[in-house]
Amino acid sequence: MWKTMALLAAVILGMAYTTQAAEQTALQALKQRQRAIEQAQAALARAPRDTARQAALRNAITEAFDFDRLARESVGRHWNAMTPEQQRDYLTVFRSLVQRSTVRKLQRYRAAGTTYSAPTGNAQNTVITTIVTSTSGEKVAIQYKMHKVNGRWWVWDTTIGLDTEISDYDVSTAENYRSAFNRIIRDEGIPGLIAKLREKERKGSDL
Repeated sequence: MWKTMALLAAVILGMAYTTQAAEQTALQALKQRQRAIEQAQAALARAPRDTARQAALRNAITEAFDFDRLARESVGRHWNAMTPEQQRDYLTVFRSLVQRSTVRKLQRYRAAGTTYSAPTGNAQNTVITTIVTSTSGEKVAIQYKMHKVNGRWWVWDTTIGLDTEISDYDVSTAENYRSAFNRIIRDEGIPGLIAKLREKERKGSDL
């Protein structure tokens, strides 16, 4: 159950970790934003139906996570095949679904502790793997792909390991979405994908 919840929440934790100052390293940004998300979770837990606290969490996520990069990676080569109007419509509904799913999952997911590996990459792109411990003592690896845009570090993709390591067989959030979206596009085209996402949004479903 813990690993299932961690998988559901992986994108969420990633969304919350970004830098507030250009001089921060990716690791410093990750740690700082984790503290912020834990505080937001605690506040929301005390009043789960408080719309202001939900909105505050949603706004923090929006400012922290690169939705556009995740959205583009989630459709791969099909992004360039979209018209500008389709790109705009797709990004709008994708952001809405991910934001809503994120708030809901953060209300259910709490970690007891996190350890961090040294970042691997360069000055613009890096990967950081963490080991997250649940309140029951189980451990799972969560890997974050980050990139720097205009002096700020953003998380744009996450991967969950089966245990405390990330293997070549583990699928990231973007890869998981891309696999599902490609099947829809193959059968129903880009308009079909956008229509299905809008239907999920209308029904209040998670992405």
